[in-house]
Amino acid sequence: MKIGDIMKYSLNAGEWNSVFAVPSSVVDKYIKLAGGNSLKLLLFLLRHGGEEFSEEQLSAELGFKERGELEDAALFWIQRGIIRYDNTLVAAAVENVEKIEKVENTVIKTDKPRPSVKPVSVTSGEVASRINSDKEIEMLFAEAERLYARPLRQRENQLVISLVDHYGLPVGVALMLLNHCFKSEKTSPSYIQAVAANWSEEEINTIELANARILSLEKQNGVEERLREAMELKTKLTPKMREYIKTWTDWGFDENMIMLAYEKTLDQISEWKPAYANKILESWKDEGLRSPAAVEQTPRKKTVKTASSSFDMNDVMSKIKNRYKTER
Repeated sequence: MKIGDIMKYSLNAGEWNSVFAVPSSVVDKYIKLAGGNSLKLLLFLLRHGGEEFSEEQLSAELGFKERGELEDAALFWIQRGIIRYDNTLVAAAVENVEKIEKVENTVIKTDKPRPSVKPVSVTSGEVASRINSDKEIEMLFAEAERLYARPLRQRENQLVISLVDHYGLPVGVALMLLNHCFKSEKTSPSYIQAVAANWSEEEINTIELANARILSLEKQNGVEERLREAMELKTKLTPKMREYIKTWTDWGFDENMIMLAYEKTLDQISEWKPAYANKILESWKDEGLRSPAAVEQTPRKKTVKTASSSFDMNDVMSKIKNRYKTER
């Protein structure tokens, strides 16, 4: 080297010359919840930030061959607002996890089919005539106006009268249905009609049956909210997940027991799988365990996974002792 030569310095970083960032909050919040395929998908999209890929491209790049495998992997992040989904393209841009806006879950669709025949249109005059001639109908409309806190519009008149005339609900049951919907802050006509169709099909036609159904729905809603908060979901639960919750509440489990099953699922298999939690709750049902205290007080058999272990500690110690004796 001659005096005056200009030397250039650089870091020999090898593979570190090409890196990409993973938001720390993703790791902190979701590492236990996300399945392997979901993590593969996120890492790939982070690596290709700003690019968009079709379902076919992503499936090929990630080695997903089973039908629905990509959709299941993406759903975890889509529900949390981290991956955007646009028609057949999954946007690779990952939003700032700390600033994702909360999306309100305002509509819950019923799993039961609605009646194929639509409610018959009734004129305002006909509604007025029914109110004047039937004290129970008068009471139903008075309560509806109280709930809406204003005079009813034509569409709402049609809705209220359809609860009795079309869906066949007794006035007392219709009153309970309306109060339940307003208490739940789900007051769109489509939602109220969906609940009415469900009750009609399942013959919820007495005060006692309506009360039991409302208690069941409130329990389900409480569990759903707790699970959504625990999983930090920004969208509503999937129909399959809601079906599981309905089953668990029908078995008589409350929020605390279902959340305990949720926690034990994460502890035992390191990811959230409703089918696994279902097995836990089913076993508790069969054993008559109805409270977290009862579960914790019940002795459990400890299972040792020897098949997955790369070595047997007892065998290793035995070999060391034999080698030591031989050397002596």
